[in-house]
Amino acid sequence: MGIFDALTTAVAGLQAQSFALQNISGNIANSQTTAYKETDTSFQDLVSAATQNQQTTDGVIATSVATNTVQGAIQSTNVATDMAVNGDGWFVVSKPTGFTDNQPVFSGINYYTRAGDFQMDSNGYLVNSAGYYLMGIPVDSTTGNPLGSVPQVLQFNHNFIPAVETTQISYQANLPSKPSVGVLDPTGFEANPIAGAAVSAQIKGTSAALQPDAAAKGTGTVGSLTTGTTLASLGIASGGTITINDGINPTYTYTSTGTDTIGDLITGIGGSGIDVTGSVVGGNLVLTGTNDLASITVSGSGADAADIGFGAGQNSFQPTNLLTQNAVAASQTLTVTVGPLSGTPPTITGTPQTITFGTTGSDVYTLAGLQSALAGLTGVTASLDANGNITLTATDPANAIQIGGTASTSKFGITNLTALPANGTVIANDATTFTNESVDGGSITAYDADGNPVNIQFRWAKVDSASTGGTDSWQLYYQTDSTATGFEPAWQNVGTTFSFNANGQMNPPITSLTIPNLTVNGDTLGNIQLQIGANGLTQFANTSGTSQINNLQQNGFAAGSLQSVSVDSEDRVSGTFSNGQTIPLAEITLATFNGTNSLQALNGGAYAATPGSGQPSYSGTATIVGSSLESSNVDIATQFSQLIVAQQAYSANARVMSTADQMIQSLLTVIQ
Repeated sequence: MGIFDALTTAVAGLQAQSFALQNISGNIANSQTTAYKETDTSFQDLVSAATQNQQTTDGVIATSVATNTVQGAIQSTNVATDMAVNGDGWFVVSKPTGFTDNQPVFSGINYYTRAGDFQMDSNGYLVNSAGYYLMGIPVDSTTGNPLGSVPQVLQFNHNFIPAVETTQISYQANLPSKPSVGVLDPTGFEANPIAGAAVSAQIKGTSAALQPDAAAKGTGTVGSLTTGTTLASLGIASGGTITINDGINPTYTYTSTGTDTIGDLITGIGGSGIDVTGSVVGGNLVLTGTNDLASITVSGSGADAADIGFGAGQNSFQPTNLLTQNAVAASQTLTVTVGPLSGTPPTITGTPQTITFGTTGSDVYTLAGLQSALAGLTGVTASLDANGNITLTATDPANAIQIGGTASTSKFGITNLTALPANGTVIANDATTFTNESVDGGSITAYDADGNPVNIQFRWAKVDSASTGGTDSWQLYYQTDSTATGFEPAWQNVGTTFSFNANGQMNPPITSLTIPNLTVNGDTLGNIQLQIGANGLTQFANTSGTSQINNLQQNGFAAGSLQSVSVDSEDRVSGTFSNGQTIPLAEITLATFNGTNSLQALNGGAYAATPGSGQPSYSGTATIVGSSLESSNVDIATQFSQLIVAQQAYSANARVMSTADQMIQSLLTVIQ
C-alpha cells in the first residue's frame, strides 16, 4: 500500500476507461448496422487482501455487457427477401468453409443472427450481406407440410412444381328473375337438352293447320225444288243436257226428255257410276262426292246448269284432302329412318321407310290414309292429330329418328327433321338455338392431369317459370365440344335442376354436386365437384336479364418453375412460379436460448452458442416480418453521454498518476 499502489490503481482505471471507450466507439460505428446489438461496459472494483479496517480499493476491471435481448426498431423495405424477427428469436444460419465447383461447402456448425438482409444468390441460396446462409425446413409443395424437423441450408434455384389436376370448382351466382331469353323450348331441339326428359327420341309437330278430310259438296242456288219439279218448268227443254264430272270416272251426261223431273236427274246420277250422289235439301239440289278424292264439276247445254242452280262460278267443287290443301303434291314422299347413331361424324344407321303421296295404288292423299301409313312404320309409335301434326317416338331409347323425302314437313308442323335420344346434350345442329334460349354462366380455365389448360364455358337455361304456373327452375350446361358439327354433342347438361321459391332461394337447397366425366374438346377432367355453398346460387331481384357471377374458382394449375421468393406472414419462404401460383417452399426456423446474452458475437452480426447460452430451442413464439429489417438498438444520445463520462474518468485517472508522480518527486528531494 502506498504511492506506488495508487499509481497501479490509476493505470487500471485508465485501462478500464479505454475499454469502455472502445465499446462506445464500436456502438457508434455500428449505429446503422442491421440488427446490431450494442455492447455496454460493466466495471468491477478490486480490493486489497487485508483486514476489514485496513482494506483499500485496489483497482478496477472493465467487462463487456451484451444487449442481445434488446430489440431494435423494425423498418419496412422494398426487398421481398428482407426479414426481421419480432420478438425473442434468431435466424439459424451457416457459413461456408469454402467452395467447390462454385458451390458452398458447409462444416455443419450452425450460427445465429438477426441480420435479415437476405438475397438470393446465383445458386438459389438466401445469403445475407455478411455471407451467412439462411437455414430452415423445406415444405412439401403439394401438402404444405414440413419435410422433417432439423434445419438445413435452404436452396430454391431448381424448384419446380408439377401440374395439379382440377378436381373442384367453386361457383356462386345470382340468376335473373326475368331472363331476357325466356324459357327454353325443347321442341326446337333435335335432341331434348333438358335433364330428366323422356329418353326416347321424338319428333313432334306443333304448328300444322290442316283441315279434316271431307268429300266434295256442291249446293245449287234454286231454293224451291222438290224431287217432283219438272225440268221443263225450270227452262230445260227436251234434249237439254246436264253434265257432271267427278274427276275420276268418265263424265256423266243426263239428257232431258221434256217430261222428266229433278227426281229423275238424281236417279240418273246415282246410277251413272260416277262418285257423286244427288239429293234435295232445303229446296236446293245438293251434289255430294262419295269419297275424299272425287271432285264435282257441273255444266250443261245453254243455261241448263244454271237452271238447276249451278251457274258460272258455282259449278265446281273440290274435296278436302292433302292434295287439295296443297299440303303435298302427287308423287311427293315422306321418309322415316329409325336407327342408332354410328360413324364419324355420326349418322343414323337404318333403312328409310317411305310414304308416297298421290291417288294411285297405295298412295296417300288423306289425313286418314296418312294415319294408317304412319301406323305401319316400324321402330316408332306415330300419331296424327286433327290439325295434321305428326308425332313420332322411337320405341328403342337407343335409336334416333330422321325425316326426309320431297314433301314439306312444315305442313305437318315439323321444323326439326332429326331427333336423337334425350341425354341432356345439345348437339351442334341445335347450338345456335340453345345459345339464343340460355344466358351466359361464366367461364374458367381448369387443368388436366398433365397441366394442360381446359377452358370451361357455362350457360344457364330456364326450363320452367312461375309466371306460367310452374316453378322457377334452371339447368346448368357446359360446352363439351366447341368444334362439334351435325349430331355431335356441343353442350352437356350437368344433370341437376335448380328450383327457386318466391324469395329467390333454392328449394330444395343444393350445396354441391358432381359433374360426371367432365370433358371439353376431348380433354377429360374426370368427375368434378361443383361447390355452391349454402347460399351460393340465388334468383334475387336481378332484372338485368343475365346472370351475375359472384365467384368462379378452381383448385388446379399447370406445372411451373420458380420465378421469385418472398417471406409471408406465417414465417415461411414462399415462391412465385411461372404458372402464377404462390406456394410455400420452406419454414424459417427461429432459435431461442435460455442465456441469450451469453451468445458469443462473431463478425458480421452472427453469434455462436456457448455453454452460458445453452443449446438452441426451436419452439419460440417470435414472428417474422417480411420486407422489413431490424435496426441497430444503439441509442446515439446515450452513447454520447457515456463518452463524456468515460473521457472525464480517464482524465481523472491521469490526474491521479500526475499527483502520485509529484509525491514521489518530493520524496526523492528529501533523500537528496
